[in-house]
Amino acid sequence: MNGREYSRRGNAQKYESRNPLQRFLIWHFHRRVGEVVEDLEPRSILDVGCGEGFTIERLLGMNGRLPLQGVDYDWPALLEARAKHPGVFFQMGDILRLPFASDSFELVLCLEVLEHLAEPALAVEELSRVSAGHCLISVPNEPFFMLSNLLRGKNVRAWGNDPEHLQRWTAGRFLGMLSERFRVE
Repeated sequence: MNGREYSRRGNAQKYESRNPLQRFLIWHFHRRVGEVVEDLEPRSILDVGCGEGFTIERLLGMNGRLPLQGVDYDWPALLEARAKHPGVFFQMGDILRLPFASDSFELVLCLEVLEHLAEPALAVEELSRVSAGHCLISVPNEPFFMLSNLLRGKNVRAWGNDPEHLQRWTAGRFLGMLSERFRVE
C-alpha cells in the first residue's frame, strides 16, 4: 500500500460534501492554493497524490492554461481523474519513488497526503528531489482538524480523529520536519 491508506469514497465525500462547513473549508483551502500557484507563476506543476483530480479541477477552473500533471498510486482514482481532465497527463507512481527525473517541476504540490504515510520524511525527501523550485505541502493541523470533524459530526466516536490518518500533525511538528529539507516560507 506504499505506506498510505486511502479511500476513494472518503476522498469524494470530502470534496463533494453538502455540509456547508465542509464546503467552506474546501473552498477556502483551494482558494488559498490557487493564490499561491498564481503568485509563483510556475511553468510546470506536479500534483503528487492527485487522487481523482479534485485539486487539479479547482486549479484549472481558476486558470485553464496551467501546466499540470498528476501522479498517484491508485489506478482507479487516476482513471477518474483522466476521465474528468483528458488534457492533463496523469501517471501512476509511488510517492517514495516518483517516476520523474530530479528537478523536473517548478512547483510540486502534495496536499493532504503526508498524514496517510508511515514514513512521511522519506516522501518529503522525494518531493524535494523532483522539485526545481517550490513545494506546496499541506497536512491537517491538529487539534483544529479533529475539532472541525467534531463540529461536522464526523468521526465522533474517535473524537474527530480520521481513521485513515497515520500521522497527527501539529504546526510545530510539521514545520520541524519540513525545515530539515526546505526553506519554509
